[in-house]
Amino acid sequence: MRYPMLNIAIRIIRNIGNFIIKNYEIQSINIFDSNYDSNIFIKKINKNLINIITKIFYNIYSKNIIILNKENFFIIKYKKTTWIINPLDGIMNFLKKIPHFSISIAICIKEKTEIALIYDPLKNDLFTAIRGKNAQLNGYKLRCDIYNKENNFLLFALNTNYFFLKKNNINLFNLFKNNLIGIRISGSLSLDLAYLAANKINCYINNNVKNFNYLLAGELIIKESGGLITDFIGNYNYKNSSNILAGNSNIIKLVISNI
Repeated sequence: MRYPMLNIAIRIIRNIGNFIIKNYEIQSINIFDSNYDSNIFIKKINKNLINIITKIFYNIYSKNIIILNKENFFIIKYKKTTWIINPLDGIMNFLKKIPHFSISIAICIKEKTEIALIYDPLKNDLFTAIRGKNAQLNGYKLRCDIYNKENNFLLFALNTNYFFLKKNNINLFNLFKNNLIGIRISGSLSLDLAYLAANKINCYINNNVKNFNYLLAGELIIKESGGLITDFIGNYNYKNSSNILAGNSNIIKLVISNI
C-alpha cells in the first residue's frame, strides 16, 4: 500500500519542483524590474500551485478529498490519510536568489507520519523515508553517523539569540570553543533536517518552533537514518515544547550537558 503512495508522492514533489524552478528563473529576470513586487509574485505562485495540486489530487482520489491552504502549507485529507505539503521551504532564499530552498511532503495515516519526502529542485536531491524502512538520498541509504571529537562539528541553528542572552544561563560558548563548532542558519528548515540525516551536518537546534508541520517530513527522515530528536532536556515529547535538538545519541548528550 505504502510504496505506490511513495511513487505518487515522488511524482507530485517533482512536478512542484519543476514549477518552482521555472519561477525561480523568472524571478531572476523580474528582480531587476523597478515595478516588481515580490508579494504579488509569491501570491501568483501560490495560486498556480493550488491549481496544480488540486488537479493532481482530484485525479488520484476523485473528488472525495478536502484540500486546505493555510500557513504556507497545503493539507489534503482523504479518509484516514493526510498529506501535508510545504511547496516552498526557504521562501526568503528563493526571493533573494540564494540557491537553497526545498519542497517537503509528509503523508500521515491515522496521525502517524508514514512517508516523508524532501526535495531540493536545484540540486535534484530527493530525500525519502518510509516508516520502518530506512531513509534514502537519491536511492542511497542514509545513516546519521556517530560524532567524535576529531571531526569538525557543524551545527545548524535558528533564533540564535538563545545562545547569547545571559538570562538563559547556558554554557554553550564553551561547547563551541572546545569543539570548534561552526554555526549556520540556512533559511530552509526541511533541508537542514535532511542534511542532518545525510550526515552533512552534525546537529540541529531550534528554540522557536511554532508550527510542527515544518518538521514532519524531516522528523521521519532523521529517525529512519538513525538520528534522534528531543527537546533541550532530552525528553522525546518535544512537540509539547517550542524547542528541538536533533542529532545522533552522543552529540545530543554532548549538547544537553552544556545547556
